[in-house]
Amino acid sequence: MPYIDLHLHSTLSDGTLTPVEIISQASRKGISTISITDHDTMDAYPEAIFAGTRANVEVISGVEITAHYHNHSLHILGFGARHDTPALIGGLQTIQEARQDRNHRIMAKLQGFNLPISLADLPQGKGQTGRPHIAQALVRKGVVRSEQEAFAKFLRKNGSAYASRQLLPVRQAITMIANAGGVAVLAHPGTLKMTEPDLATLVGRLMDEGLSGVEVYHPMNSEKTVQFLRKLCHNFGLAITGGSDFHGREGDKAPIGEAGGKRRVPADLLCALKSKIAQAKNFALPPDRFHTTEQTTPCTPS
Repeated sequence: MPYIDLHLHSTLSDGTLTPVEIISQASRKGISTISITDHDTMDAYPEAIFAGTRANVEVISGVEITAHYHNHSLHILGFGARHDTPALIGGLQTIQEARQDRNHRIMAKLQGFNLPISLADLPQGKGQTGRPHIAQALVRKGVVRSEQEAFAKFLRKNGSAYASRQLLPVRQAITMIANAGGVAVLAHPGTLKMTEPDLATLVGRLMDEGLSGVEVYHPMNSEKTVQFLRKLCHNFGLAITGGSDFHGREGDKAPIGEAGGKRRVPADLLCALKSKIAQAKNFALPPDRFHTTEQTTPCTPS
């Protein structure tokens, strides 16, 4: 049976492998389909699509956006969106600017402690930078021994150098994805620490905002949560997705191709997701512009 991994992070956000290296590892592990869901950027594409074609690994475009909904901070995965859509590019740029503003405020706090660190110590160029990159810089400077220590001492919420950032409303994030021909999926709901009834209520309300699926398979979703979410998606007509949330960093819960506890994500889940993506593209783009640059394989339901 072929397997998939639809939650991966590259060096263009807070991962340690380049898009090409991710695809190479996926190919060696026999993963048939992947999605690189970097935080707030789609700069991994079209390089990832080209590399996937050469390695015979199907690539579905992806992104992960942090948004707010009432008193919840939610991560929304966007699949199948056209990475070159101007409105999407502009929206992601706005989010990246909010990250940069936070980076400046975190750095100011760290420098206020007379620590030897500056913005010049962060990666420059494509993609986006954030707290993990600041943690890496603190390790390189010898301020802390590990990235985990950097977060514990300085960067976690309520840490001495923590700074919040402005988040998009969830409706705006979902609309931005939809207008680029993509579909929105709630990421790792197991991290929300909600009761099953409350989680069901939240998913139902997010459907009113345009949600199309739920990340059922994830290292932070317990087996009980997986079974509950599978049933919920079936009842609500939502697509089921899953992935490793691989970064190649300290704290990773699973390697590429696994979703925790040696679980793997079966490829037959792609059919429902691809169907929703096709509907979204037809809705978002005029017929003469409907096309895809992704490497695709036949979708045969089990």
